[in-house]
Amino acid sequence: MIVTHETVGQANMQLIQHIFGSVPEKVSLIGVRSSDLIENIHKEVVEKLAALDYGHGVLILTDIFGATPCNLVRRLIQREDVILLTGLNAPMLIKALQNFTKAEDVHKFADDVKAAAIAGIMTISNQDEP
Repeated sequence: MIVTHETVGQANMQLIQHIFGSVPEKVSLIGVRSSDLIENIHKEVVEKLAALDYGHGVLILTDIFGATPCNLVRRLIQREDVILLTGLNAPMLIKALQNFTKAEDVHKFADDVKAAAIAGIMTISNQDEP
């Protein structure tokens, strides 16, 4: 599940479609707008959690730690098999989509996705050798 600020989520769905051709059935986006009622978003997250869990838990990706989408999801994490991973970036998203159907341990899966996110961050300057 992807829970982000509205336009960030839309951009990530476009990226998924560009790379994978379509959005997999067990991937869902909730794009939070500033005008949304927290109760409505809460209800949507709870409903989608049940629908997206196919036996091994659910990984939820959010864009910014401490922002509304993240804070909203943090309040809902009451099960051991629901993991929240913040700081959504393209390498994280790609790793998650390539492997979510094979993941049998949501904790290990979250660690692998986080590692991909970190590995995708590079510092490049004119000081680097070609």
